[in-house]
Amino acid sequence: MNDESIENSIEIGLSFKLSADDLKLIAIVQPCSDRIELTVEIVKARLKAAELSHLFINEYLVSELTECYNRSMTDKFAIEIGERRDATCEIVVSQDKMKAKLFLTPNFGGKSIELENIQKELNDKGIVFGISPMEEIEAILEKCHVSDFLIAKGIEPIPGIDAEFINLTPETVARKPLIDEEGNVDYRELGNIVTVKKDEVLMKRIPPIKGEQGRDVFGQIVEPSGGLDIPFSSDQIGVHVNPENENELLSSITGQPVVVPNGIIVTPVLTVKSVDLSSGNISFDGSVIVLGDVETGMKVRAGEDITIDGNVSNAQIECNGNLVIKGSVTGNSELVADGDISVKGGIHGYTEKEKKVFLAESKPTPSTTTPAEPTTPLKEYVAKLVARGSVFVGFAENFIIEAGIDIVVDKYSMNNNLMAANNIAVGNKTNKKSAIIGGITWAMLSVRTSLIGSSSGIRTRVQAGTNPYIQRRVSEIKDVLLQYHNERQNIHKILAWLENNPEKGNQETLDRLHHTLSRLVLDSEKNQAELKDLLSNMAVITGARVISERGVYVGSEIKINKAMMHVQENIGKSVFKEQKRKVVVIKDRVL
Repeated sequence: MNDESIENSIEIGLSFKLSADDLKLIAIVQPCSDRIELTVEIVKARLKAAELSHLFINEYLVSELTECYNRSMTDKFAIEIGERRDATCEIVVSQDKMKAKLFLTPNFGGKSIELENIQKELNDKGIVFGISPMEEIEAILEKCHVSDFLIAKGIEPIPGIDAEFINLTPETVARKPLIDEEGNVDYRELGNIVTVKKDEVLMKRIPPIKGEQGRDVFGQIVEPSGGLDIPFSSDQIGVHVNPENENELLSSITGQPVVVPNGIIVTPVLTVKSVDLSSGNISFDGSVIVLGDVETGMKVRAGEDITIDGNVSNAQIECNGNLVIKGSVTGNSELVADGDISVKGGIHGYTEKEKKVFLAESKPTPSTTTPAEPTTPLKEYVAKLVARGSVFVGFAENFIIEAGIDIVVDKYSMNNNLMAANNIAVGNKTNKKSAIIGGITWAMLSVRTSLIGSSSGIRTRVQAGTNPYIQRRVSEIKDVLLQYHNERQNIHKILAWLENNPEKGNQETLDRLHHTLSRLVLDSEKNQAELKDLLSNMAVITGARVISERGVYVGSEIKINKAMMHVQENIGKSVFKEQKRKVVVIKDRVL
């Protein structure tokens, strides 16, 4: 159909007019014998020809017009499809009153916005400060349509600086083994605990600096933040403000400093002769020194360091600092520290047989129990030692040892599970008994020892490479995901059975099952996300090594990253590493 036929056709049965108030655009359809197939494009062309396209045209109503027109050849009707609209002007002020933005919409056959209209809007809003130059506003008016023109801007206040506090106490240095002039490392001497003396200046206070005021678009003053005159903490245990200088905090006693918000407190070191039934369990926020032993079933907790001059037997020790035990640890004791752990005399956990004997002997009997003696059964601890720092022990038997840095065993390790984020060293060349026998020894970087395994062929695994803590968490998550999967399967089976046997259930049961199912799905997704993140961070340690300075016995297993070697014959001095996904060994001689 050519343009001329369209012009003739679109006039048939279709006309337009304005409402009596000259604001609404109305399309009128009359019966006609030769109507065309009316489209939106034809309507727009007709409006343009009628010089009405400058009005606001409602696309939705135009579509409705074409549908009604094409639906019947005999109907007569009128439909509103547009209107005359004036331009609009709106000014929006930000929540902090520091900015005002102008929004303009164009006119559609109506009145346009003039500069006077914008000035009136500013006055009505009460905006009097930081208004943009009139030349910029006039230039914006020529664009007719603006969405976010910054028409006014306040002056931001300049923040002040609050009073500050400078800690003058000695820096807490990480306690590490001492090295003598000849380069020998003493893993049993880790240094002293930081203390302060009476009348020592612990903290200085720097007075505040006031800020500068600002002004918002309404011309109102905006006060600056900061500049607070903060005093020393009111929690002044073991300290006082210098009477000659209000900006200095002095120690009132000799003890251990503990930083608190806006201040410091000084707690004396708690010293006890021993920890037994006469002293009761010990819980102290500072450091604890035990001059004697920690007896069976007792607990010692400290907010800082713990030093025990004697032995620990079947006890629970926990501290937020370093733990030093100058004697030995026996039985199923639990030792936990946020810093390093040092046990100079070694650790010996119970075997299953020894544990049964101990528990049997520990049960109180009517003949031996007096009213003064407690009859509460002893808690059965796990023989475990966990440190975020490093672990140093004389020897280790039947223990779980976990370290965030290194594990150093002076003599030998027997039937232990050792796990370190960096390195593990067991024994030395001069000690003929130095060896790793039985259990699992796993370090991320390296494991070094004299001997691995024993002539009796005890299964001994030594592993290096990959982060053991990430690997353990991965295994835990996989177990949980498998459990969630099985639980979901069981719930689906129950729901299917209830669907076939509706009389056996009720709505409460169904709701509870669906709620549990939803929780399992959410928990599974959360664990899947954590597992994905862990796997992405599980790097292969290319330099991982297992070093045996004397040899490796049959029955030992050497694992580097994911590669495993089952030792089939005795091997002499060796260094194990991974090459092409296999464990290879460099050896000097046959054991």
